[in-house]
Amino acid sequence: MSLKIVVHCCNYLFGEGIKLIIEECELNIDEVVNCFDRKEIIEERPDLLVADFNTICSILHDTSFNHNVRLLLLETGCLPRLENERLLDFIRGGLVGILASMTDSSQFKKSIKNALSGDFWLERKKLQSIIATKSGAFSNEKPDLTEKELEIVKLICNGFSNKEIMKKLKISEQSVKSRLRRIYRKTGVSSRLQLALFAVNTNQAMFNQMSNKSFDREL
Repeated sequence: MSLKIVVHCCNYLFGEGIKLIIEECELNIDEVVNCFDRKEIIEERPDLLVADFNTICSILHDTSFNHNVRLLLLETGCLPRLENERLLDFIRGGLVGILASMTDSSQFKKSIKNALSGDFWLERKKLQSIIATKSGAFSNEKPDLTEKELEIVKLICNGFSNKEIMKKLKISEQSVKSRLRRIYRKTGVSSRLQLALFAVNTNQAMFNQMSNKSFDREL
């Protein structure tokens, strides 16, 4: 399956550099586009958008942009601190990771691979901060998950990929994907990051049992 990535940065030249790094990733990426105009982003309909704070804000508030897209936020020192309430809005809109201003090219490539595989890239402390300050941001109603589905949720919260879950539970990868789709429907989320937030918000005990592996994306 081919994938399209769009980059939008406040400096077009910086965007060109980011584009070159992405093109070095050994992934099935069909096209990488560096856009400077927000309208171009809407027209390109990317699978993944790598962009700064202002761009993501404007995209999420643009009613003409109704395309589901994964978002990677580029942090820059020239913008104000991202508050947890706004970050939750971003997550609901498709945010799958945050690239700190000190991110190097190696970490960036890993974040791209994670985002395209459906994983997330977020510091443990940041997620803990969101949960601590915004309890109740997601529904507290516990979904009717089967024992196997609960096990998959716990493994996702511990940072396991689909292939790792497949090996751990001794089921096919297709079975993992189909069960995950059912979990998404039952919980009303659309990404691993949203599911992790939902899980810790509805079951604090589960959060306390999570290993560091679930949030080892320390940038």
